[in-house]
Amino acid sequence: MSLNQTFYQKMLAQQLAKKAAAEGSSSDGAAAAAAPPAPAAPTLAIEPLTVKTLSNPVVLVSGSTNYLAIGKRPGEQTDAAPNLLGPHRLLSGFDSVKITFLATGGNSGHVIALGGGGEVFAWGRNESGQLGHGDLIMRPGPARVSALNGSKVTAASTGKVHTVFLTDAGDVLACGSCKQGAVGNGAPKKTENQTKPAALNTGGAKFSTIASGSNFNLAIDSIGDVWAWGWSEFGVLGNGDDGEHNTADGAVKLSYLAETSPSRVRTLEGLKNVHVACGQHHCAAIDGEGVVYTWGNGGYGRLGHKDQNNQLKPKPLTSYLRARFVACGSAHTIALGWPVMANGTVCTGVPTTYMWGKCRGATQNAWMYPQAEEDLRGWSVQAVSVGSTHTVVHADSSVIAWGSACASGELGFGQGGKKSSARPAKVDSLESAVVGQVSCGPANTFLLVESGPVSDELPEWVPAAAAEEEAEEPAASSSKATGKAKRPAQPAAGGKAKKGKK
Repeated sequence: MSLNQTFYQKMLAQQLAKKAAAEGSSSDGAAAAAAPPAPAAPTLAIEPLTVKTLSNPVVLVSGSTNYLAIGKRPGEQTDAAPNLLGPHRLLSGFDSVKITFLATGGNSGHVIALGGGGEVFAWGRNESGQLGHGDLIMRPGPARVSALNGSKVTAASTGKVHTVFLTDAGDVLACGSCKQGAVGNGAPKKTENQTKPAALNTGGAKFSTIASGSNFNLAIDSIGDVWAWGWSEFGVLGNGDDGEHNTADGAVKLSYLAETSPSRVRTLEGLKNVHVACGQHHCAAIDGEGVVYTWGNGGYGRLGHKDQNNQLKPKPLTSYLRARFVACGSAHTIALGWPVMANGTVCTGVPTTYMWGKCRGATQNAWMYPQAEEDLRGWSVQAVSVGSTHTVVHADSSVIAWGSACASGELGFGQGGKKSSARPAKVDSLESAVVGQVSCGPANTFLLVESGPVSDELPEWVPAAAAEEEAEEPAASSSKATGKAKRPAQPAAGGKAKKGKK
């Protein structure tokens, strides 16, 4: 029901009521006629966006392929690991497996790809074993995670130096740095790096959704409750405490708590939550009624509550919208949903794209509460992903990208195109492509598209082979492996782009 329809029906009901009352008062002994009931409020179907099933999927990448520099030296590239200014096909390394899901994030210098049979591939930076290969060696291109052979993995999420996996049985596994609790209680005590995925002990709870921030995680269980674990800074665990404490007597040395055991976020209990998202240091959840809750770091208004206060517990954004999807960047948040009128009426129809936080360039004011992205009004958005400072969506038949401080070609506008764009703009080379998923890293963008005329015209990217280099203290194949690696090897010469089919 549109806003105009709602208003019209309300006015019609009032007019009929007045007419009935007037007729009733003019009749001898007749009871006043009852006003007809107001139209029923529309019922929202809160169904989060899902990855579209493709018959012959192809992985595309644009932006940085220099994983050692991502998040450290913006825009830096090498001959073997250049910045791809436009979308390229990534075909090698997948063992002929059809990829059905991609995972990376605005905090992550690594990437996970899943096959339709639960196969897992991982590549990128690996200084803490976040790739799950049982070592600390960087991989410039996809390599199969043999430790997960036999486990049907259906989803994954990535943090700065950790990765979380979800199986079809609802079990959660994690690998990477154990220092801040993000790997959870599956790692043996005093383990520095968990280099192979280890199963978390959740007391029998099963999960359907996972999300990762820089050093913490959220998950939704089978009954819709949200769980959290990891580093407590900014209150991202949603338990009412940021865990700040002094670790030294006679001096100020502040630290936070590493919560390794997943626990329920009590404020969200019983709300039948359908979606969660994590930024670098803030979180969002959508309950079964479409209400968006945000918590964590409130800087730049990224929580949408008209201030910059940190929120230690989830706080609802009831006055602005009801949503079906939300994603968090480093300092901004984006959601797809429906506006809420002053009287609480939800206006249904095609979902609107809302944003809040640091949505534009550094010289423009932050949006302190959810506002519609006018450039996308009327577009039917089917896929959304947020990197550190850039956003990419698939809407109707177009891929649309925007973001500030983009130095590596992650927006995909191509050679000669602009690298940054404060306003949404089309990626011309992907016009009319059938897109199943978008996944944004800090300085790159990955897409899952249907093989066809559009993708066939794109060049192919072949990652260089990783140079063999052992750690100072080689990581053992067991889950108790510890030790620090040398600087991961730079990829050997051999990365190259091949021209697409004509």
